[in-house]
Amino acid sequence: MATSRRQPALKVAIPRPSNVPLRLGRVGLIAAVGFAAGILWPRLAGLRLVPQLPTPAASAPDLSGAPADDQAAASAVASAAPIAAPKPPEPLAPGVQPPVVGEAQVTSCRDAGGAKLEHCDRVDFDRVARDRLSSFDDCPAAQRVSGVVSLGFELDFTSERVTHISSGKATSLEDEPLKAVLDCYRQSFSNVSLVAIPHEHQHYTIFYRIELAAAPPEAAPAASSAPLAVTPASGNATVSWETALVHATPEKDGKVVARVLSGTRVAVTGRSGDWYRVKYDARGREGWVFRTAVGM
Repeated sequence: MATSRRQPALKVAIPRPSNVPLRLGRVGLIAAVGFAAGILWPRLAGLRLVPQLPTPAASAPDLSGAPADDQAAASAVASAAPIAAPKPPEPLAPGVQPPVVGEAQVTSCRDAGGAKLEHCDRVDFDRVARDRLSSFDDCPAAQRVSGVVSLGFELDFTSERVTHISSGKATSLEDEPLKAVLDCYRQSFSNVSLVAIPHEHQHYTIFYRIELAAAPPEAAPAASSAPLAVTPASGNATVSWETALVHATPEKDGKVVARVLSGTRVAVTGRSGDWYRVKYDARGREGWVFRTAVGM
């Protein structure tokens, strides 16, 4: 029987900390290289790794070292004038009142072939017409006119245009002032489009009643030294003449300041002989009419 040998015991030697050399120099070098790669290099290269907070607006930057094109562009921006506020519309001349526009009246409608139709819808022409009818800012000739205009429009939805403007029977203006008013309105509506207006038929005739009220000139003082004898009166009357002339004074040759159509209600405020002083419009202006013009 063989005899086993006893193996010698394995010994592990653990060095003491004092015997391990410290190599801090190599660790510091690695840390420095990592810091330069992660922090300093992006800054030197002009890269931004995180967004930058906005800064308050300051004065124009110094572009003395910038290219000439950049300097010219910056100079142009800096010297640009601020945008001016919209200019308000100029007021009407002293004493001039804006036109008083009545409701639109559809008097006829026709189909595409021109045949007259029995029933007409209430086409909304006011959408493009009323502002133009109420303004005479660019028409000095019409600002000096007083009276009533019955203004008719021919609407053609085939061409989507206003094809004709004319005056109706209720117009009280003389030929010359009427021509000036029609010319102004024709110019104002020359480029109006009917595209956005709902409609059932292709052709319409629409009328507006428009009251023009220019301020009459100051009446000259009466030549007579005797004061005008006026008897106070009150009440209402209706114009019976087709067109009643309103005079500045109670006499046939007195200056005509207005014309009032048949059926208009007036307020009587005084009497002098065969003449009655009346308030003939909504603004309370007064004048004299002959007694039979108001059925007196």
